[in-house]
Amino acid sequence: MPKIIDVEITESESELLYLLRKQTKILQHSRVKTLLFIKQGKVKYTSEIATKLNRSRKSIYNWLQLYQNEGIHAYLEVASRGSRKEQLSDYTKECLATKLENPYTDITSYVELLQWAEQNCQEKIPYHALYHYCRSKLNSKLKIARKSHHKKDKQTVEVFKKTS
Repeated sequence: MPKIIDVEITESESELLYLLRKQTKILQHSRVKTLLFIKQGKVKYTSEIATKLNRSRKSIYNWLQLYQNEGIHAYLEVASRGSRKEQLSDYTKECLATKLENPYTDITSYVELLQWAEQNCQEKIPYHALYHYCRSKLNSKLKIARKSHHKKDKQTVEVFKKTS
């Protein structure tokens, strides 16, 4: 048989409703909803909250332990992920943007662009960072026409263009 929740919620129901409206992250929203369910008496067990919020029972239990031990401020504080350092400096980003906006650029591949950027910006740039930045932020696609076959007949091409 599951254990009955024995956490004392110190905030009033109106405070919890205010906090619920104020939350921007989904995890914080779920945490405040957990406290609200307990305060309103809608649930008795962590498993009931877990099914309502589509979370694991262990997560709900850990949240309640955090609330009980450290209070509402620590309970609502969610550590953000992805605090990696930027691999491209602002100056490099500006250089790439101006180079790729130029319609008369002679760059035909991301490898050439990487070499150009390393020469002009004087910094070591990982290929994947340059490629991802150019494709996602600058919406660039470095494409060139296919090479013609060396045996292609130019007169046949002209006839084909006239008939189509």
